[in-house]
Amino acid sequence: MLRCIIVGYGFLGKRLAKLIASGAVRGIKLVGIASSKGYIYKEDGFLPGDLPDDLRSSSMLRLAPASELIDKRIADLLVELTPTNIRDGEPGLSHIRLALEQGMDVVTANKGPIALAYKELMGLAEEKGAMLLHEATVGGGIPLISLKNRCLVADELLSIKGILNGTTNYILSRMHFEGMSLDLALREAQMLGIAERDPTLDLEGVDTALKLVILANSLMNMSKRLSDVKIKGITGITSEAIAAAKESGMTIKLIGIADEDGLRVAPKLVRLNDPICVHGTLNAVSFNFRILGRLTIIGEGAGESTVSALINDIHEVVKTRMRSNRI
Repeated sequence: MLRCIIVGYGFLGKRLAKLIASGAVRGIKLVGIASSKGYIYKEDGFLPGDLPDDLRSSSMLRLAPASELIDKRIADLLVELTPTNIRDGEPGLSHIRLALEQGMDVVTANKGPIALAYKELMGLAEEKGAMLLHEATVGGGIPLISLKNRCLVADELLSIKGILNGTTNYILSRMHFEGMSLDLALREAQMLGIAERDPTLDLEGVDTALKLVILANSLMNMSKRLSDVKIKGITGITSEAIAAAKESGMTIKLIGIADEDGLRVAPKLVRLNDPICVHGTLNAVSFNFRILGRLTIIGEGAGESTVSALINDIHEVVKTRMRSNRI
């Protein structure tokens, strides 16, 4: 049975820990959990009743950094779920490096390290014979990365175009259907827990750009950084502009595009009958393949669906290691 540690004990970490501890994820045992407060570990594995709501309330808590837990070498798999840091990817980047250097497999939903150091980390994983899976960094539970890398690996991906941020899509949808101002739609999204207290990365298009970099590098063999993306957010979009688009059978969406001309994020006019014209918190991505042509995939881009992506990546690690007799 694969031994797992989770670093990052927020919504995703707690939900995943409960699923693993309850036996809902086959072939894996949870032996450690870390947050910014410290870490707990149990070599024979956590049961559901062992899991605290807050690590600070656990009698097992050790006041030490997550790197100490990783360095104990009690696990085969690190699930890295610390918050995204777009400046330097820390502390997640160091956590992933340390795990890979020890030959541990890594599954992550942390966009920072993957967007900032994809080539380095994938090279390190290959050197150490480890797996680094990051489906959960983009599109929530939509299998964008595995669709290309496992199902369409022989076909060349020429371009990517889509809606990659559920928060801005919700705001623009409310502006389109209800005539709301951006500020009012944002406040509603925050009340519903759709938007963060500080929505800057979403509104300014940075979150979409991070996801676009990850997709371009992992699916199109590019070597792009966030600084390579031309970014324009939605803060300048008015209800009047949305209404004018609506009269022409169109609407405005925040669109990310990756193709031979580069990477760019900006509000775009989209026809209401376009396959990527989805509403609410949905994401939609259109791939253009050399042989297959256009393929559009739609789904929820955050929350519980991201847990699904993590579980699928964990399952892939377990399946691969069982085949190689490593567990």
